Amino acid sequence: MAFWTSPAGTLAILVIGWLIIRGIKRLFRKHWPAQLNTWDLMTPLLIVGSLILIPAGAGVIIPWLIIGWMVIGIGVTLLQAIHNKELLYSTFFRTFWRLTDLYWTAGFIICFLLVIS
Repeated sequence: MAFWTSPAGTLAILVIGWLIIRGIKRLFRKHWPAQLNTWDLMTPLLIVGSLILIPAGAGVIIPWLIIGWMVIGIGVTLLQAIHNKELLYSTFFRTFWRLTDLYWTAGFIICFLLVIS
């Protein structure tokens, strides 16, 4: 159990998750939604991976990452409401989730670097 809570175990979880998602995507090639990327499904794993690293020393930055994630949600909402004069769920969620992908990838890298340093 100690391996899965270590930084190497967290990376193993991400790699295994990536391989499973890619395998499912390849298996359901014709029925897989065209606009759904593998990274879109990796975001929950990146969040969980960041949370697993809390006892190892990443607990200092996690609250700030969550606050930043909320600010991204508020910012996307305001920008789409001001720019488009309306807020459509499909465009909001797609934009928010793609920014979330980038944000949590960077957040996990920061947490991982804090733990191994």
